[in-house]
Amino acid sequence: MLPMIRSSDIALTRFCCWKPCFLTLFALTTFAGCTGSNADTPKMGTASGKITLNGKPLADCRINFNSAKTGVGAGGDLKEDGSYTLEGSLPVGDYILFITPPSDFTPAKAQAKSGLTSVPAKYRGEATSGLTAKVKEGESEYNFDLK
Repeated sequence: MLPMIRSSDIALTRFCCWKPCFLTLFALTTFAGCTGSNADTPKMGTASGKITLNGKPLADCRINFNSAKTGVGAGGDLKEDGSYTLEGSLPVGDYILFITPPSDFTPAKAQAKSGLTSVPAKYRGEATSGLTAKVKEGESEYNFDLK
């Protein structure tokens, strides 16, 4: 006589066969990407400082940091004392700096003959400024006296 097989025995057998597969799949999906490596996350830095023109604070302008390698850039308006802080952070690397009108530029500021009109033309272009900075991880200060 053959032993009697109940449907609950079949269900238990099926569950026991799938249990190791389920646990392996669960572990793979849960811990995928948890290697602790930040290789895909670039190191970032911020920049601030002071820009002067012949020793006097430069105001009503904007300093721009642009990377020729990555195309990434950021800028910050110069305050009355010539100080600036970049808006946001940048990936670590080499940057070319140049001066442009401030973000709140108005026709009245253009007629005041201050700010950008007092900056030598070479500092107004990315290709001609000659100003560079190597942004490092964390906070960095970059001061320049334009002549």
